[in-house]
Amino acid sequence: AAMPDGTGIDKVMKKFPDRTWDTGICESHAMDMLAGMSKSGCKPFFAVYSTFLQRAFDQAFQEVALQGLPLRLCLDRAGLVGGDGAVHHGFCDIALLRVLPNAALLAAIDEPSLREAMKWMTTYEEGLSAVRYPRDSVNENPASCQPFELGKAVKLHECKQSAKLAILAYGTPVYDAVTAATRVSPEHIQVYDARFAKPVDGDLIEKLIKQGISILTVEDHSIIGGFGSAVVDEASKRGCDTTQIESIGLPDHWIGHGSRAEQLEEAGIDAKCIASKATEMLNAYQDAQAFVTQ
Repeated sequence: AAMPDGTGIDKVMKKFPDRTWDTGICESHAMDMLAGMSKSGCKPFFAVYSTFLQRAFDQAFQEVALQGLPLRLCLDRAGLVGGDGAVHHGFCDIALLRVLPNAALLAAIDEPSLREAMKWMTTYEEGLSAVRYPRDSVNENPASCQPFELGKAVKLHECKQSAKLAILAYGTPVYDAVTAATRVSPEHIQVYDARFAKPVDGDLIEKLIKQGISILTVEDHSIIGGFGSAVVDEASKRGCDTTQIESIGLPDHWIGHGSRAEQLEEAGIDAKCIASKATEMLNAYQDAQAFVTQ
């Protein structure tokens, strides 16, 4: 829906001129058109800026999700976007799409991860699926990427001793989470690439809580209605102790112009801020253990 150069679709247009369309700045029409194509048996992908997805929410609801159609969304510029400012921040895509039955919500952490996410999306036929990724540089040392499995997280950093804290990071904040873990306590912090905000990895969440391991969720999305709240909802549904879960994400106010690094710091979700929160949670864990011992 317009911005073919910004989304990278201009490269696809040159290679596959008969399989790509630019509908212009008309996201609602694009969603509707691709729903019709999906109905006819095609496997359409819709590349759209996360912040402008809201213009097509009605169609995502009525024409895609309600009809059970497997349309696939590539949500570019998810999270904080740097110089474009608040109008382009993709802060509410998870909150919008989580309410749609059978929606599958993914996040990529690097190029291999995005490729695997899109491969998985081609196989998902139960409803709408979406993968989010930010306007940022690709990680130069990507983690090895195994295939996606519906609702399953992947461990990226194993602690050296007994785990006391698990960081579940959704999307590219996972790399800052790994940095924070190695700075604070590589002996006691695990880091997971959450991969899915719907469905979240309920088995993992339940296992961690039952083992007495606290959970910190991190996301480049509003703390309201985002991945962290999905984790708490799942834990509550399973009868787990939700007091062991804390979340950090975009705050409930607008983030102004600046570099993406500056905005992540202001929002409190860069490596330094994650490290600070992790330290606070580990100290609380140690205080609780000392109290139990006494």
